[in-house]
Amino acid sequence: MAHVRLSGAQLVFGCVPDLDDDATRMRLADLCESLSQRLGRRVLPHRSPSPRALASAFRAGRVTVAWVSPASLLTSRDLAQAVPLVCSVRQGLTAYHGCLYVKSDSDIRSPAELAGTRAAWVAPSSAAGFIFPRLTLAGYGFDPRTLFAEESFHGSHGQVAQAVLSGRCDVGAGYAVFENGNPTSTLVRAPFLDQPGATGRILLATSPIPSDLIVAAQSLSAVLRAQLTRSLEELGDDHVSRAALAHVLGVESFVRHTPDSLAALREQIDVGRRLGVLDDSVRD
Repeated sequence: MAHVRLSGAQLVFGCVPDLDDDATRMRLADLCESLSQRLGRRVLPHRSPSPRALASAFRAGRVTVAWVSPASLLTSRDLAQAVPLVCSVRQGLTAYHGCLYVKSDSDIRSPAELAGTRAAWVAPSSAAGFIFPRLTLAGYGFDPRTLFAEESFHGSHGQVAQAVLSGRCDVGAGYAVFENGNPTSTLVRAPFLDQPGATGRILLATSPIPSDLIVAAQSLSAVLRAQLTRSLEELGDDHVSRAALAHVLGVESFVRHTPDSLAALREQIDVGRRLGVLDDSVRD
């Protein structure tokens, strides 16, 4: 990609990476540099410790472009003015799964054995890290409000994986990407696969979840938002950008967001609220 002269006001791209190590920071910088060159204006990286912190930074204007879960977009007041641009593609699909998982050597073999255990969640707004696993448990006849002895929020998928693999929690919720989007096929990506040492084992997979989105501040002009959308769609065109997308976001590419793509998720969230399994009885 040819170097271009940068001008105009800078943008800040925010995300909650699974890992916050040197390699991730370097790849995130690569990703922002690729966007900078395509847009002709500086894009700076912003790493947030949790979805709530990212949404707060977005509302405050410290972040102008953000990678967020669709559930966060639908439930967070801080993202009420966010404009969806593109959605993530993994295994050629714009959906993935949530899961509940345990340490690979855990004695827990089925959801029926979760009574009295310690559960680790990402955040109340996390589709894979809270909402869909709780709805799935309810669908199996378990009440997630009373099933666990302890529940805690950890802010990111990586932190949940560390809590489970270290033994501090017995079960964790997270995302799962399977070959061809089929939960009976090979597991391609999950939070516990990125952790050194011990690994995990999936207890259950949820129904498909719409992929994460990149959103922009409404204060950005329509022209700039259109340029951002095109630039994001083109990020998979060179190997540096592809490597950065895969490492930081676990994403192959982006496609343009369509307004009706969140309708089913909105309905699932409404169902969970009516059942009471998505209330705020457990807070982060």
